[in-house]
Amino acid sequence: MRLNTAFLGSGDFSRDLLYKLLRAGCEFAGVITRPDRPAGRGLRINPTPVKALAGEEGLEVYQPTGPKDPAFLSIMEELRPELLLVADYGYLLTRTVLEYPPYGCVNVHPSLLPRYRGAAPIQRALMDGARITGVTLMAMDEGMDTGGIIAQEEIGVEDRDDALALRSRLASLGARMVVGIVPLYLSGSVVPRPQEEESATYADPIRKPDLLIDWTHTALNVHNQVRALSPRPGAYTGFRGKRVKILRTLPREDIQRDRPGMLEVPEKDVILAGTGKGALQLEEIQPEGKKAMSAGEFLRGYRLLPSESFDEPPP
Repeated sequence: MRLNTAFLGSGDFSRDLLYKLLRAGCEFAGVITRPDRPAGRGLRINPTPVKALAGEEGLEVYQPTGPKDPAFLSIMEELRPELLLVADYGYLLTRTVLEYPPYGCVNVHPSLLPRYRGAAPIQRALMDGARITGVTLMAMDEGMDTGGIIAQEEIGVEDRDDALALRSRLASLGARMVVGIVPLYLSGSVVPRPQEEESATYADPIRKPDLLIDWTHTALNVHNQVRALSPRPGAYTGFRGKRVKILRTLPREDIQRDRPGMLEVPEKDVILAGTGKGALQLEEIQPEGKKAMSAGEFLRGYRLLPSESFDEPPP
């Protein structure tokens, strides 16, 4: 892209996308991201993933409180972008912002729109056990991921994909599409097509209740929850009065246990947890306040008692 372009993004997907675009030789007049937010138990102020990368790459970073902030238009006047490239920004753009750049605003969305509109398309696709997902380039309008589709490409979801692995592959695909297709769109060779509203689904933001494992669910459902939330924020359960995150699992629907959450060691370094249907083999676990560890390391540090189970986590 040879246009004067600004990049809008905040989260992990947009950070990965920006990194790959920069490595592909793309240049940006500036980067606009959300303001820093407090996070963690200490409520330490953390930059957005995009801000952290942009700082490392020497890009100019702007952090208005949102598109309605008067400072946003001041930034537009300073940068004079001909195109806004948007991914995982966190705000709906106003009509004024959408109409500012002569070539409009192109969104890179990690799903096959109109499926999984919204904030968490990668996590929700994994939770649903989707076998196919992809990337959509969209000409933005005022709705939430409702604009015309410039282009789409599919990608298969692998059995061992977690959110990190799938996000990285989608970002690579998105970067290739931006480099190869956006110039065709800007030249008029590619015309956006409307979305099929009757097929729309929504990917709600990940909330605290989404993180708690319900062992009465099937092994496959719990496995999909675990990988959708790994490596962070991580699905969790209770163990001996503390929280423990389950980060990597293998569903064993060929095995049935009577009690959901019951733990068993059928052989060395193997932990099985009972579910509502089948069992779950635990491969990576992170006890509260400790680093992630393999099942074998967990067993050496926490000798399981006969018929011990996961329990209710502390509030």
